[in-house]
Amino acid sequence: MLVGDGTPLDELPISVFDCQTTGASPAHGHLTEVAWSILAPGRIPPVPDIHSFLVALPHGASVPARIQRITGIDEEMLEGGIQASELARLVLPVISDAVPMAHYASFEGRWIGHLLSGHLSVDTPPLFICTREIARRLHPAVPRKGIRALAGYMGHCMGERRRASDHVLATVRIWGCLRDDLLRSGIGTLGKLRQYLDRPPPSDPVRFDHPLPRKVRLALPDRPGVYRLLSADGSVLYTGKASSLKSRVNSYFTRRKGPGKILELVSQVHDVQVSECETPLESALLEFDSIRELDPPYNVALRDREERICLLSLDLGTVIHEQVDEPVWGPVRESSPALLLAGVLEAMEKGDVIPPGRLGLDHLPLEEGAVEEGFLGFGRGIFPDGEHSLGRLLAAGRRIWMERREERSGEDGLEDPGEDAGAPKEEIDAEGVMKHLAWIAASGTRDLLRGAWFRLLGWSTLSWEPRGGCGTRVLRMSRGEVAAARWVSKEGDIGGVRTPERPLAGLLDPRVYGRLRVLDSELRRITCQGTLRSLLPAEGAGLGIEGMSRLYEHV
Repeated sequence: MLVGDGTPLDELPISVFDCQTTGASPAHGHLTEVAWSILAPGRIPPVPDIHSFLVALPHGASVPARIQRITGIDEEMLEGGIQASELARLVLPVISDAVPMAHYASFEGRWIGHLLSGHLSVDTPPLFICTREIARRLHPAVPRKGIRALAGYMGHCMGERRRASDHVLATVRIWGCLRDDLLRSGIGTLGKLRQYLDRPPPSDPVRFDHPLPRKVRLALPDRPGVYRLLSADGSVLYTGKASSLKSRVNSYFTRRKGPGKILELVSQVHDVQVSECETPLESALLEFDSIRELDPPYNVALRDREERICLLSLDLGTVIHEQVDEPVWGPVRESSPALLLAGVLEAMEKGDVIPPGRLGLDHLPLEEGAVEEGFLGFGRGIFPDGEHSLGRLLAAGRRIWMERREERSGEDGLEDPGEDAGAPKEEIDAEGVMKHLAWIAASGTRDLLRGAWFRLLGWSTLSWEPRGGCGTRVLRMSRGEVAAARWVSKEGDIGGVRTPERPLAGLLDPRVYGRLRVLDSELRRITCQGTLRSLLPAEGAGLGIEGMSRLYEHV
C-alpha cells in the first residue's frame, strides 16, 4: 500500500517499535532487546502479534547493574541473542512497508537508524510518529506522559520490568485511544497529523486530570488507616499509611508539582481502597503487612528484599541460622556490619588486615598501603594499651555512634562512606580507611543493640495516649503483631497479660524483623511526643516515658 500525506489514519499501516539498551545513545551503549508489531490498515487487534528479539552484545560489552535491575536482562540471556546485522535485515522491510511509531520516537528512531546505517548502509533515518508528543497536545492535563503513566491513565496496566514486548503492547493500546481522539478532533490523515505535531504543545494546565473520580477521594474517612491506590484492573499500585485517610489521599491529587514517580503514579490510579485503624501506630503495622503481602510496584522502602536474618554467638565468631537455647546476639540482617566485627578484632589482635573486598572497599580507589595503615591507626585509637577485647570494641562502637548520630545523615545518623553515590574520585588514604572501620564498629554495635531490644519489643504490652484518641490504647504484641488491643480510660488499669512466648521465637523470619523495625520507629515517635505510658516486655522490668527516652538515646 502506498502511504502518503492523504492516507486516512484509520487506513494507515503502522509498525510499533520499542528498544531496550544499555545506554542513552548508540555512542554510549548497545541494543539489548528490540520488539515490534505490525498493525494492518484500519485494525488495532486486542492481542497484536509482537516480534521480540534479544540482541547479542559486542565482545567485551556488559549490561550495567541498573539496567539488569529494571529490565531483568543480563549478559547470560544475551549470549544466544540475534546478531545486530541479522536484526537489521529483519527490521528494514518492517520500516519500509509501514509508518514506524514509538512512544519515545526520538529514542527508538535514533537506535533503529543507527542499526540500519551501521549494517545496511541506509543513510536516511526513519521518520517515527511519537505517541508521547501526540498525547502532550491532545491530553495536556494528564500529570505525566511517560508510557507507563499514559497507558495506566487509558486503562492498560504494564508489568514492572521494562521489556520491549510489554512496551510495544502498551504503545499499541495508547495509539488506539489517541487515534480515536484525533479523528474526533478533525485530524484524519497522516499529513494533518504531521502538521499537528509541528505545532508547539499547549502550556501547562491549571489543574491535572486524574482517572480517579474526585468524589471518591473526597468521601474518604478522616481517620487513621491504610490506603491502597488501584489501577484500572484493580491491582494495587501503592499502599500507604495515614493519620487521616481523607487528607493523605487527597494530597496526592491536589499537587501541581512533585517527584516524577508521584505524578506517574497518580496518572494511573482509578480507584482507592482503605482500611480504617484505631491509631497511626496500628496503621503503620498494617501498612507493612499489606506491602509484604501485595508487593505494590510503587512501594520501595518496605518491599520484601528477601534478606536473611541471623543470630551471632556471644563472641560474634559464629553465624547462626537456626533457633538455639544458649545466649546469643541478634537478630541482625546478614548484610549488617556486625558480622564483620569478630574479623576486625581478630585482625587487630594479630596485627593483620581484612581484604578490602570483605570490608566493602573493593569498588573504591585505595592508596597503596592505606588498608594496612588504616587498620593500625584504628587499632591504636581503640586499644591504645594493646589490650584487645570484644567488650572494648563494642564500647568504642557505641561511643562513635553516639558522637556521629547528630552529625551525619542517614536513618540512624550514620552513613556508609562506601555507598556514597558520588564515590570519591581521589584515592582513599589511611584516614579514609579508619573512618570506614569506625562506621563498621558503630553500625555493627547499633545493630547488635537493636537486635537485643527487638527481642523484648516483639513480645511486650504497650500503652500510650494517642492524640485525638479515646483514652489510653493498650496493645499486646506477639512477633511484632498486635495479638490483642483495647481502649481504657486515662485513669484505667493498663496491666494486661504478658505473653508467655519465648522472645526468640520467629525472630529469624525476615518479615518479623521488618515488622519490628516499623514498630520500633513508631514507638520512637510516640516517645518523642511524650504520649507513652508504659512498655512491659515479656521479660525484664517495664519502662515508662522517662525510661524509654533514656533507652532511645542508646538504641
